[in-house]
Amino acid sequence: MASHKVLLITAVAMALAVGALLPATAFPNNHLVGDMGFWNLGVNYDDWARANNPIPAGDTLEFMYTAGDHTVVQVDENAYNNCDVNNNIGFWDSGDDILQLGEPGNYFFICGTGNHCSQGMKLAVIAT
Repeated sequence: MASHKVLLITAVAMALAVGALLPATAFPNNHLVGDMGFWNLGVNYDDWARANNPIPAGDTLEFMYTAGDHTVVQVDENAYNNCDVNNNIGFWDSGDDILQLGEPGNYFFICGTGNHCSQGMKLAVIAT
């Protein structure tokens, strides 16, 4: 009976030791685009991207803004460079849009309202 207790204690100790060596399960993080400037005119999204890139694939971007004032449009790199919302990949306008970066790669977002994109409301991020 005592040998069973020793065996059980040894097995539990080994399981705890192995568990301590395994990497912690990564939970996705949420990244508030523009920080406290949110998704608005006048925010330097190039600086925000430099401070936050790369972003782990699986994490989310949260675009907060006043609904009706702005939109979030996911586009390809060419459309990003030209502020072109035609043939977009996705479109959101709720004022609190949470978008998951599902796969590693480059992601491009612009505001589709008026000429906001040409005024700097555009964001390029890298998911790794």
